[in-house]
Amino acid sequence: MKTVKQIFKIKRLAFLMLILVSVASISCEDEDKNPLNDILADSGGFVRFATPFPTVVNVSDLSEVPGVVINNVLEAPDGNVVSYRMEASAMVAGTTYGPLPYGEEITSFPTPITITIVDLADFFGFDVNTIGFGDTFSFTGTAVNDRGIVYTSEDLDFDDETGTRSGGNNTDDLIDEIGYRDAFEFGFAIPCPPLDNPTVGDWTIDMTDLYGDGWDGAFVTVSIDGTETDYEIVDGDSAIHVFNVPSGTSVLRISYTSGSWEEEHIYSIINPDGVVFGPFGPEPGMCPEIGI
Repeated sequence: MKTVKQIFKIKRLAFLMLILVSVASISCEDEDKNPLNDILADSGGFVRFATPFPTVVNVSDLSEVPGVVINNVLEAPDGNVVSYRMEASAMVAGTTYGPLPYGEEITSFPTPITITIVDLADFFGFDVNTIGFGDTFSFTGTAVNDRGIVYTSEDLDFDDETGTRSGGNNTDDLIDEIGYRDAFEFGFAIPCPPLDNPTVGDWTIDMTDLYGDGWDGAFVTVSIDGTETDYEIVDGDSAIHVFNVPSGTSVLRISYTSGSWEEEHIYSIINPDGVVFGPFGPEPGMCPEIGI
């Protein structure tokens, strides 16, 4: 696994260096002769949401789940996208559904979209009342621009030996940008169960990365009466974070959002009384089992 990961990162670095060299070599040319313009025109096919797509829906009790409705607007700011389609997946009550084509093909922008829990349950064929805390719904998008170039959520891969590229027409930096990532790789979860009237004081999150290079985009979210803070290992093999639950707190929620290389991620939660919950991981689930 270490060798594969090292090769992956080296290739990505080589690709970025190639792009930088290419830009430097053409910086003095006239704009209409700049070959990078043609590359960008061929590869362009951005579709985004007008407002950020929620990653967790706002419900305080499972009885509210059937009423979840998400409204948004899809935009194609470059004006060159001719079609867009989605696939949907779900993880409900321990069962995986999809991915399956979802909704109609979209051929004009901007266009409003509506996603409801009831529609998704009907689509996948399960009872909406089986949805529980930590269940997830995910979507991927595919766009086609006016040159017939397909733009997806799949990472672009560059082979520095052959000089060829494969995969989607995007890179990780675009997936990480909230304005672009949403319409190609997005989804939402039912929030983790609340800890009502939690123990007051300093709580600790003890994190480990088995490879020693940070959490690769994963993080733990602590929500105290609706105010959220994310914690991660930025770099290295460990990190310890302390958060305070003040007197008068009504609801504490703790959840985990996955990143890459999930088999490396482990963490524990210690409450103010010194009680240790965990370890959770490798490959932690979204909702840790934590008592008050």
